[in-house]
Amino acid sequence: MKEDKEIILGFYGDDFTGSSDVMEVLSLMGIPTILFLKAPTKTEVANFNFKYFDSSQSDYIAYGIAGVARSLDPTSMAAELNPVFKQMSEIPSRYIHYKICSTLDSSPEIGNIGVAMKVAEKYFPGRFIPLVLGFPYLNRFVAFGHLFAKIGTTTYRLDRHPVMSRHPTTPMNESDVRLHLAKQMDRRMELVDLLQIGELPSLSPEQICPKANDKQEIESPLILFDTTDNSHLLPIGKWLDTHSRKRHQLLLGSSAMEYALGKIYGAEKALSRPTVPVTPTLVVAGSCAQSTADQILHAEKLGFTLIRIQVGELFSEESRVNEINRVVRLGLEALNLNLNTVIYSALGPEDDQVKFILSSSVARSQPTQIAASQAEITRQIIDLFPLKRLATAGGDTSGYILKSLDIQAFEFVNVLAPGAPLCLAHGKNPKTAGMEIAIKGGQNGTVRYFEFAQLGGMVA
Repeated sequence: MKEDKEIILGFYGDDFTGSSDVMEVLSLMGIPTILFLKAPTKTEVANFNFKYFDSSQSDYIAYGIAGVARSLDPTSMAAELNPVFKQMSEIPSRYIHYKICSTLDSSPEIGNIGVAMKVAEKYFPGRFIPLVLGFPYLNRFVAFGHLFAKIGTTTYRLDRHPVMSRHPTTPMNESDVRLHLAKQMDRRMELVDLLQIGELPSLSPEQICPKANDKQEIESPLILFDTTDNSHLLPIGKWLDTHSRKRHQLLLGSSAMEYALGKIYGAEKALSRPTVPVTPTLVVAGSCAQSTADQILHAEKLGFTLIRIQVGELFSEESRVNEINRVVRLGLEALNLNLNTVIYSALGPEDDQVKFILSSSVARSQPTQIAASQAEITRQIIDLFPLKRLATAGGDTSGYILKSLDIQAFEFVNVLAPGAPLCLAHGKNPKTAGMEIAIKGGQNGTVRYFEFAQLGGMVA
């Protein structure tokens, strides 16, 4: 890659699935994007060699770091984010984005966004922090400061959402974005609502935040933008381009932020690639979302072999080792028979294993144990089988799996579902370099998602 490319954006994704979502949005909008698994140097960004993307077609590049902050307590978050943000502060870019889930998965105890902003401001100070959360393209909407999400044909206020209101780690019991975040941070928050979107980009920061230049204000205020239609993201992108700092403007929000910026800095040409089926494909699913359950059952109908992890065995060392060995053995047997295979921990939110996690004090005291065990299962299988394509489902599951596989970075390969792309792994480990990996959140994708992962793209 040429050194003269401007690095328009650097981002940290607070979980792996959301990080790949950002890479997909930017790539589809014509901005070559690299997703690293640990904070890169400026040279690593500038010298990255894309396999699928002709980076000469863009004046800009972007990079990101796939993180796990969403699953961490405040002390662990600060320890995770300080060195990452310090490294990012040494790489010149117009914007720095702390990417969060569009369903605002967070709480004072886990994934605290206020902690992330406090750490980030040490390295990226500014007058204000724009917050763009609703992404209508992904069926996420913010109206007069309240967050909504659509399932099928029904749009729910998030505190009444059948999945997010019952999330096992960070249940959403408040749809007002500012009230939800007020439990995690003590800073002023302003709203640009639906009635003001038409005034962008001429609406100045000082009009939105009368004290935006007040040096007595300890923390920069958040500016939340309503978004109920994709057309709202263009004026937001223009506002960011007009009023942001020229270097290291701190941003907060979902991949809607990249869509808004892509409208300004990206290309109009659509990115289209052929599908390439791979058999056997391995799926490792840790999500308890009903969408993932439906995808697993659809895969079974297509002939995928299903292997269920006995979650209750994962919380004592001896039984955990035995269960991991059992699942690895069954997985290898299926893959060696050239069978597409799904290893999973639950079938939907009503699964008995989900109820066990919610009711067990031992399980609740070890919230990452299931994801860590799935990572160990996946790593052992890849050590013993020449896997070419892997799909992971669930933010924490994906994060722990990918961190265990000695991968340096990813680039975008193809669309499987909005926000859940097929990616190509880069690195020095011959077992994983060149592997294609589909990374999805629990709710992403149609019932055919794992089918599309095996086929290498969306097909009719």
